[in-house]
Formats: sequence, structure tokens, C-alpha cells
Amino acid sequence: MKFLSNWLHIIRNCSFDNTYKVAWAKAITESALEYVSENERQVVVEISLTSIAQKVIRYYWEQTLFFDLKQSGNPNKPPVIVSVVKELTASYQAKTGSFKPIKWFTANVENLCKHEYDKAIKEIVKALKADVSYRFLRIEGKEIVGIYEYQQKADCLYIAADNLKQLKEHSLIVFDAINYRWTQMLENFNHSPRISKKIKIIDEDNVRRKPLSKFISYLNAENPTHSCFLCGYSIVGETPAIDHVIPWSYLYSDDLWNLVYAHQSCNSSKSNVIPSEDMIKRLEDRNSELLNLLQTSGIKDKHVSELAMAIENNYVKKFWIACQG
Repeated sequence: MKFLSNWLHIIRNCSFDNTYKVAWAKAITESALEYVSENERQVVVEISLTSIAQKVIRYYWEQTLFFDLKQSGNPNKPPVIVSVVKELTASYQAKTGSFKPIKWFTANVENLCKHEYDKAIKEIVKALKADVSYRFLRIEGKEIVGIYEYQQKADCLYIAADNLKQLKEHSLIVFDAINYRWTQMLENFNHSPRISKKIKIIDEDNVRRKPLSKFISYLNAENPTHSCFLCGYSIVGETPAIDHVIPWSYLYSDDLWNLVYAHQSCNSSKSNVIPSEDMIKRLEDRNSELLNLLQTSGIKDKHVSELAMAIENNYVKKFWIACQG
């Protein structure tokens, strides 16, 4: 079990420069899950950097598209892989005309944006060769031996089949360690709340966003004519969208104090854009009026209590300021 102990030691002690090393570790662990021994005599398994890049691009796609999480401590110089993924995301959105977050396996990026995807994979492989492949093995200036064999600039690494089997057998423990370390890093780089949930959700098949229909009666109390909060015009001939003023990708939560009616088109085009100060002031005014109406109507429940708490603690302004950091 020395290999597993060393693997976890690397994960728990890798540097905080960026999240490349935990992404690398996760991709190799995922490769272990996919591994099926062709014969019992196989001693060494080859893993291509292209196959690792194909996994890494998915991790960053989902963390960036859904939650816009910063992956390093320098906001003026994001990691190359993050920039590559953002370019691919922009190409995908331009081609599909949709700005709604979508899981990687559902998006079909490889086919819809084949040229851009192939280019992105090549650039990520280049970054992995330069910044991760051999550096991953060094902790506090010392190389941990017996993990895998890699020659600098090579297209593949080689790992003992027995070690890969250990990773496969203990993958749950390893993924927990990776997610915990990734969360620690992101908490250093982001002010966003609920980061541990956001990291864990990437491993699930679907990012489950709960239906917002339970908020309709509350929103109707203050906005019975269904005016769009974003553009100010009446919503006619369509079902109003319920919009998160401070992006859901930041809060990862559905709260009455952050929900408003909007045109479907206004809601889609707004995407994850941080609202203006004027919009925040209007939301604060709306919340005060909404709370007064609900309390006057004698409604006393969880959502009304949370609305009152948000006003009392100035949540709107605090979260708006924090999400810009």
C-alpha cells in the first residue's frame, strides 16, 4: 500500500500555485477506474497525456461554466488551461446561441466544435507537459519515487498495473482527498460560498437546480403585473422566468431575496453577468417592499424569515461585493 500512501501524500501536500496538480491526479485516478486488465501478465500501463487532457478539460469546463471559479491566486494571469477552456466555451456558446450552463457530457462539444476542441486538447497537453507531468512528483523539493515513469516532453506516462489497481480499489478515498484539497485551494482563490458543494457536484451526472415554482406566490405579492426586473417592460405572452439577480453560479442557492421575474430572453442573455450597483439598489428596495407586503398579509414561514434576515444582515450588498472578488 506504499503507492497509495504516497499518492495521497502528494495530493494532500501539493503546492497552492494553481489547481493543475489536483486535476492531474483526478484524471489519472479516473483512468484507473476505466482500466481493464487485458492479461494478468501486464506489468505496466501506458496513459496518454491526450486522454488526461480530455478529462481535465471537462473538470475546468464545468467549474468555469457553472460556477466561474478562479483556479489560481493571480486574477490578472489565469492558468493557461483555464483560458483555453474559456475560449472553447465562447466558441460553443457562439455556435449554439445558448448561454445556459450545460454539463460536458450533454454539451457534445467534441462534435459541435470539433476544430476548436481538437485545438484546445493540444494546448492543454502542452500545458500539462510543461507545468504538471514531472512537477506533480515533487513535494517540498523532493521527488516521490515509484508513482509513475515520465520522460519530459513525452506524450505518455507509464504506471505499474498493480498501482493502477490500487487506485481503482480505493478510488472513493482518493476522490475525497482530491476534492478536499481542490476545495482548500479554491477557498484561497475565491470568495464564493459553498465551494465544497460546487466541487462535489462536478462528479455527479447532473447539476440539479431545483424548480423555482414555489416562489411564484411570493413574487406575485409584490409584482402581480409581471414586470421584467431586468428591462422594466411588462412580460406579455410568455411565462415569466424567475431570475437570480446575483448569479446562481456564485451563490449556488435559491433565495427569495435574490429572485425576480424577467423575460425569458432577458434571463438568458444576462447569463452569469454580475449585476450593476443600480440593480442591486433596486433589489434591496424590492426586498423591503416585498417583506412589508408579506408581513402585512400575515405570512410567516421560512422564506419570509430568510427574507427578513437577508435585509437585516445586508446580504444583497455583501454578496454582490464578494462575488466581484
